[in-house]
Amino acid sequence: MKTSITYGFIMTLCGAFVGLGLYFTGFHADADKLKIAQNISIVVGIIISVSCILLGMREKRANTPGDKPWGYGSALGTGVMIGLFGTLFGSVYNYVYFAYIDPNFREVVLQAQIAALEAKNLSAAQIEQAEPYIRPWLSPVAMTATGAVMTFIWNLVISLVVAAFVKNRPAAAPFTEATPPA
Repeated sequence: MKTSITYGFIMTLCGAFVGLGLYFTGFHADADKLKIAQNISIVVGIIISVSCILLGMREKRANTPGDKPWGYGSALGTGVMIGLFGTLFGSVYNYVYFAYIDPNFREVVLQAQIAALEAKNLSAAQIEQAEPYIRPWLSPVAMTATGAVMTFIWNLVISLVVAAFVKNRPAAAPFTEATPPA
């Protein structure tokens, strides 16, 4: 459990640094830059998740005694737990971010959504009708909950794939007796 908590926390910490980096560089202040920030967050987030889940699985496998079984199920369970703790810690961070660090973020997201609707050639009246349905999804609680569900699903998928590579213990190097110099 300690391994899962540790790597879940590391996953959240790295994700928070990325998010705060985007915030301080102005990517979260402008609807035009938001799409770039989302793409950066997705790519870097996947790299962070894969790295933390892989390293956590490898550590757990290394710490599991040789007489205890270790296979796909053990690796998957470890990955799911790392993903779960990463999601839980990340949800706390996200709520704090949306509610206190950048409370204007919801307006930036709303402007980006309106721009996307305009790009689909919707009329101003249609956009005005859609706005009351969009706003409730932009509260800190709703954005945090939606993000938590999506993050956990991504971490589950990543765990399913990474576990296939970490399911087997490394083969022990064959023992060779050193030959004395001639």
